[in-house]
Amino acid sequence: MLSNNKTKIYFLLILVSFISCDGTLGGFNTISFPVSKKKIEIALDSLNSKHKTYIIPSKWEENNHWSKSGYDFLESHIFYFKEEPEEMYYVSFIGDEETFKDTTHIDIAIRSVFIGRKRKWLKQEEFTREEENRIQTRFKAEITSKLEKYTNCKAKDLGY
Repeated sequence: MLSNNKTKIYFLLILVSFISCDGTLGGFNTISFPVSKKKIEIALDSLNSKHKTYIIPSKWEENNHWSKSGYDFLESHIFYFKEEPEEMYYVSFIGDEETFKDTTHIDIAIRSVFIGRKRKWLKQEEFTREEENRIQTRFKAEITSKLEKYTNCKAKDLGY
């Protein structure tokens, strides 16, 4: 019989292995803005109020189940794209509470993409390089560029 401490360690290792194998989100390129998190949040509010087409339509709201899936600890936002291909991007801030206190920059990344024709969320590694480039180009053109305008700064694609 294992000792109590060894049992806890064994259980913890199994849990970590399980989570890291299937329970994690991937990540497209990290986009870094040279502003505070608060300034990006204000820019996101502006984006939502000026471009209501990026808000999840009711027909797709049932696919916004991130909280039920255990990802409610991530500070995130979903962007909907109506034009073909119809899809949604699940985007989150990168970092932790301590990182978010840094007022010199904030990082975001697409973590998953909901493909309308497939009716499911996919991680970055499930796309071909061509599809990944298309997604990142669309995000840059439609979202990053507007956030740059609202924050009056240039974002940097960190690539990882």
